[in-house]
Formats: sequence, C-alpha cells, structure tokens
Amino acid sequence: MTAHRLILPLLLALPLAPALAQSAAPAPAATTAARAPGKNEQQALKWFSMLDANGDGRISREEAKVAFRLKPSLAEVFDATDRDRDGYLTQAEIRASADRRRAERAERRQKERDIAAAAPRKAAQPVSAR
Repeated sequence: MTAHRLILPLLLALPLAPALAQSAAPAPAATTAARAPGKNEQQALKWFSMLDANGDGRISREEAKVAFRLKPSLAEVFDATDRDRDGYLTQAEIRASADRRRAERAERRQKERDIAAAAPRKAAQPVSAR
C-alpha cells in the first residue's frame, strides 16, 4: 500500500486543516520577505501532494476511494468539504472548511463564555466547624 493511501484518511478528516488554512492567509503588506510556512503547514502540504496521485492539484473521489472503504464516514466529510460539488478536493476547499470549523468553534466557545458569565456566582461560604 502506498504512503498516500495511508495518509488519505488523515487529510480527509481534516486534522491539519488549520495548518492549511494558515497558508492561505496573505502576508502583511509591511513584510517584504515571504512568510516561511510553519512545520505543520509544510507537513500538510506535503501530505496533500502525496495524496494527489496524478499531480493535478486536487484530490479526486477516485483517489479517495480507498479511504472510503477503510472509513465510510469519510465520504460524508469529502462531500461536505467539496463545496462546488465537482468531485474534487482542492487546497482552497480544505482551507475554507477549516475556516468554517474554526469559526464554529469560536462561536461555540463564545456562547459557553456568555453562559458562564450570566450564571450567578456562589459566594464563598465558610465551612462551619462541627
């Protein structure tokens, strides 16, 4: 079994999508030198290129079929990430999916903070001696 077939489930499950999303961020205008990709970003991009067996810059459903056989739920992840429904995952689609997931997490955390802040706080009560 080739390395790209072993790594495909990891990429489709998007554990490194935040690293891919970082590579989409433009460098600040004041910076003259290009930003060097971080370690996780380099690894994610390497894995993407390994999974892209035909080198067309995208992962097709055909390239992903082995992962679907190993973990059928990855087909749903593929479909949810393939926003233009063309049957391919591009780095841009993976970045967009990571951005959506990051925004959902931030929103959920903010709601949790709001709920915690609204809850009445119990005053510290001294323990009575018996």
